[in-house]
Amino acid sequence: MSNEHNISDLKYKASQFVVFFGLSPSSKIKFRAHRLGGITWLLTYIYTWSVFLFAYDTFLNQNLPILLASIGTFQAVSASLTFWFLPSQPDNGFFSDKGILSRLFVIENVFYQLLVLFGAIYPIHRTFLESTTLGTLITHTFIFFPYTLLRPLFPTTQLSYTNSSLKTEKYRSTQNARFYEIGTKLIKIFYLWGKHVMGMGFQYLMYLGVVGEDEMRSWGWPLFLLNAGTVSFSVFLHTLRFKGLINPRYAHGIYVFMAYTSFLALKPLLLKLLETPVVLLIVVVGIQVNMLRNRWLMNLHYFGAAYFVIAMRRREEEGIDVGNCGGNWSGNWSGP
Repeated sequence: MSNEHNISDLKYKASQFVVFFGLSPSSKIKFRAHRLGGITWLLTYIYTWSVFLFAYDTFLNQNLPILLASIGTFQAVSASLTFWFLPSQPDNGFFSDKGILSRLFVIENVFYQLLVLFGAIYPIHRTFLESTTLGTLITHTFIFFPYTLLRPLFPTTQLSYTNSSLKTEKYRSTQNARFYEIGTKLIKIFYLWGKHVMGMGFQYLMYLGVVGEDEMRSWGWPLFLLNAGTVSFSVFLHTLRFKGLINPRYAHGIYVFMAYTSFLALKPLLLKLLETPVVLLIVVVGIQVNMLRNRWLMNLHYFGAAYFVIAMRRREEEGIDVGNCGGNWSGNWSGP
């Protein structure tokens, strides 16, 4: 009886898997395109990691990072266009065990997927992008002004609201309230790291040519893949939690764990920042300004960062070592 029960249980789980991802052509399933995109992304993610580890040249030649990011972007866009039934509430619904995912959070995820997509394209096709006026505009927009020009086009769900007293009883059970409060604070720290160090700081270094092919192979691409996984898995984990297919604590714990695996690249990334003191200063100031929560100061910082990083790029092209720009800070600084 025990074996029969186990077999029956496995069959049930397998059928749930088939239904969840829309793999059954005979059944009527909502949002089939999105669900098929989900299983496609998961398989592509596993395949991309495998090829990166065992066939690096194929990883680049087949543009697998771009393929993965494109599927992730499709998933985000399809969700934002079809999940119209979700409430448009300021609480994102993700950092809780009772909340429903906010449609604002789903649409917001499109912005982050676009950042991932550019992060896949730029290292592989940098020369082509920068060879045209349109490509240069796209490059500068995503490297220097994503939060100035693109972010306002998408809604925002604030983590400060997520951890406020307004949320505690409505969205979080008493036994899990503290767990989610700590998890949300950890993600807030991750966002600062992800935005200013792993995101913009890393892009500044790549724009300057400080991060090259060797660095990308040893830690740059793993960092990208971890980040791509974190961005795409967030909505997927919530869906599993909402449908009761995974324990709420496990769902949130997996998300926090995936986010913090990106800190494995902390040492090599910081070493590169130390080699380029001006960029390090820009990153540190950016974190401080971000914590002030003043949009005008933040945008002023972005324009200042663009000015100095582009100036450094031009000086490097003229034969001046970028790493020594910090030493010239108070000396003969000519600007762009």
